[in-house]
Amino acid sequence: MKKYLSLLLALILLLPGCGKKDETTTQPCEVIARVMLACTSECLEDGGLFRWYLYSGMKQQGFGEDDEYHSDQEMNDLLSGFYGLEDLDWHDAAVVRMEGVRAFEIAVLSVPGEARDTVVKAFQEYLLDRQGAFTGYEPEQAALVENGKILTCGQEVALLICENVPDAQHAFERCYGDGVFAEGVPDFLRPEPEKLPNGRYVYIDPERDDMTLFDNSAILSAWRSGDSSGLSREDKQVLKAAEEVFDRCVTPGMSDYDKELALYAWLTGNVAYDQTHYEKQGAPRSSYEPYGPLVKGKGVCLGFATAFQLLMDMADIECITITGAAFMNRENHAWNMVRLSGEWYCVDPTWDLNPGINQDGEFVYGYFNVTSDIMADTDHQWDYDTVPEATAEDCGRP
Repeated sequence: MKKYLSLLLALILLLPGCGKKDETTTQPCEVIARVMLACTSECLEDGGLFRWYLYSGMKQQGFGEDDEYHSDQEMNDLLSGFYGLEDLDWHDAAVVRMEGVRAFEIAVLSVPGEARDTVVKAFQEYLLDRQGAFTGYEPEQAALVENGKILTCGQEVALLICENVPDAQHAFERCYGDGVFAEGVPDFLRPEPEKLPNGRYVYIDPERDDMTLFDNSAILSAWRSGDSSGLSREDKQVLKAAEEVFDRCVTPGMSDYDKELALYAWLTGNVAYDQTHYEKQGAPRSSYEPYGPLVKGKGVCLGFATAFQLLMDMADIECITITGAAFMNRENHAWNMVRLSGEWYCVDPTWDLNPGINQDGEFVYGYFNVTSDIMADTDHQWDYDTVPEATAEDCGRP
């Protein structure tokens, strides 16, 4: 990235900045995107974190590497996969994103005037989807997306998700005439989901992920009988990993609460969120099952929930897995409920990853043995009629 900085600064100085107003630009989308990137704090980070997607038809006017340019069909597929823009009539396109659990993204599309509203609406939906994807898991990244912006000028529509949105916007504007033509798009006024009299959102399955629950009965049977000969290779690996965790965390004489807390602490402290869930191809099915967290050390929400379910079943603690939603029914989500001394409690190990530590050196969890009201107030939705209500506020400690 450093090799581009001096060139980009020169480009900024050469861009039209005075004289007659002009709502057109002769700059390729790649140049516009690079100029915007140069005005963000992210540009100072390792260039290897950035992934560029550029239109090969503009390669002669660009500065990218060969593998960063894509054909018409490849760009069509990318625009469809990233933003849901299928069969879009476009002239030029440039997208730069950061790898890993980073929300940073700049996209510039040049389209005919009649296609501009289509792109704007797709970008609006995309911002909501990205915010939902990070909500709960990565609050700082979710906030970055929430502050994202869509700009339009002439034939270009730009999407900005970065630390320095005003600076990036100014850089975008400098590509046109005297630099005052960019128009911000109003917030997308999506109808708020219907609410129940108690203030909870009516639950609607987002149907974005396959939330089919893993059947752990064979593994449990092998655990109790000591005979794993009938298990598949993968289930044997899950059983072995679960046994190791159980033996490490559970000791004779522990109360059910202490067992639950010890296993919860291990799961949230030793397993990572599968970052591929944020990427185009999505996470593998193993991350939705105990295999991901227990064997591979990473998973998504359903993987965390089903792994916790297995550990609770091994500890003979009554537990259920809840498949519901988050971010106002836009994202599928999963968590658990446990029953201690006749009272139900909610736990969300995924949203408690890498907990804080208080002054006494104890982990501080936000979603360990909480009430259903707390879950609802923190953007969880579920089928309220078929799931027990957790009302106890004592957290289950003996």
